[in-house]
Amino acid sequence: MATGFDLAERGFCPVRWRAGQRPETFSPEASLGLVDLLLHAHRIEDVEISPPPALSGFLRILAVLTGRITGLDRMDSFEDWEQAREDLLHAGRFDETAIRRYFDEFSGRFELFHTATAHPFLQDARLLEQCRNPQGDQVSSGVNKLVPNRAAGQAFVWHSHTVDADPSPVPAAEAVWSLLTWLYYGPPGRCTARQVGKTRAGDTKSGPLRGTVSYHPVGKSLFHTLVLGLPYVPWHEHDAAPWEEEPRDPLSVPPPAQGLARKLTGRFRHAVLLTPSESGDAVVDARITWAWREEHAPAEDPYVMHRVPTNGGAPIPESASATRAVWRDLDALLGRTEQHRRPEVLAHLDELTVDEGVFTAIRALGFDQDRSQAKERQYFSGITPPVLEAWQARDPRRWAQLREAREAAEQTAWQLQEALSGLWQQLSKTTNGKARDRGVPWLHKAMTTYWQSAERCFWEAVHAEEASAPVRNRMIEVALRTYDDTTADLMRQPKQVKAVEEHRRGLWRGWRSEAKANGEDDG
Repeated sequence: MATGFDLAERGFCPVRWRAGQRPETFSPEASLGLVDLLLHAHRIEDVEISPPPALSGFLRILAVLTGRITGLDRMDSFEDWEQAREDLLHAGRFDETAIRRYFDEFSGRFELFHTATAHPFLQDARLLEQCRNPQGDQVSSGVNKLVPNRAAGQAFVWHSHTVDADPSPVPAAEAVWSLLTWLYYGPPGRCTARQVGKTRAGDTKSGPLRGTVSYHPVGKSLFHTLVLGLPYVPWHEHDAAPWEEEPRDPLSVPPPAQGLARKLTGRFRHAVLLTPSESGDAVVDARITWAWREEHAPAEDPYVMHRVPTNGGAPIPESASATRAVWRDLDALLGRTEQHRRPEVLAHLDELTVDEGVFTAIRALGFDQDRSQAKERQYFSGITPPVLEAWQARDPRRWAQLREAREAAEQTAWQLQEALSGLWQQLSKTTNGKARDRGVPWLHKAMTTYWQSAERCFWEAVHAEEASAPVRNRMIEVALRTYDDTTADLMRQPKQVKAVEEHRRGLWRGWRSEAKANGEDDG
């Protein structure tokens, strides 16, 4: 019988303490279990979890726990919920008695391994018997399959230095993050076969967050982050998290996403079971297969931004793009555009009247993936500087500066992209509109450089009391520098120099002279 790894008590989550707030009983490098994480949330600045998809999933788990221990998940009225949230923020910490009562009630349900409990956390112990090959032998997926950045099966070995013939165990604490990544962002398609009754299948659908980006409020402490990041979801009598109920029949219809827990933790399409080492401190194997054969009912995730179709159809989750920084969607996130429906959790901060100092930023956590295929590109994270000041004040000047700066950056970026693409087409006599970056070899690097510099200009423009120069001019200057650096090696032959200069001229479109900027006649 392997030693258990109870996530309620065992340290698995690294944290960053607020200055001078770390209790003497914890070392600076100590990781915390769920009980200590909530008990000391007001002393913790933030959790330090990677990769970003794992943090995205973990924040949803913590949101359910926050709702449970505070009672904010059991309110029918938004007005009552809003008042209770403000009272909790003024209290400044979670109630210790409520925390211990909840974890006592579900003792053993946060155990990571099926060798120590019949209900391993977010897993299905039935897979030990149900994952079998056509001959009826028990099979597994392998521990390399569990870890997203490892090579497994027939994947190219240079993806990582791992092979299925000699897999390296994964520390238990790290396996938690791989488990969350699979449950929320797992791919569709082939998986380890699972047989339930007479039904045997080896395919599954996409995880509920696949290919999306999540937006989370960030507070001055983990306590504030969790309270501000708790969306209002009306109470439902049948609401339950996976660790709070018995496993359901995987051939039945999934329960509707009614209530906080079902909405945030009840739409997984993958079923996972981890196999521990003899000591219980590592994972040596895993089974990853389908969780349901029937579809889930549609549900909007409260942390995801949705695009509103022009034809009046249902809102569509905005796709994640590793090349798109969070500030480019800031006006949409703050509810200033009609083309997007901002994440519900951010809308719930509109009328917040508590001390503004509790809120500091918006964090973006995404995974750039193909939603319909098992293609992973890149996961990413980003965070804004403080934005609530302008948000709450509804300062028209701040809003105008924000919108003008974002639009200037986008318009100039389009001009830079057109200039570089046109230059490549002229010099190479070829283009490929279907290929990524249009087949232009220097486009990705150039646009990455541009957006990094444009972001600095954006925030300077948003926070400036008085603009020293039109923001469009500053963006154009960034684009010109990027263009010149990108094309420096081409400035040798007269034909190339002429082409570079011809396409460079297009970057000046939109430049405002000093006279025009001051409203004077430029003539």
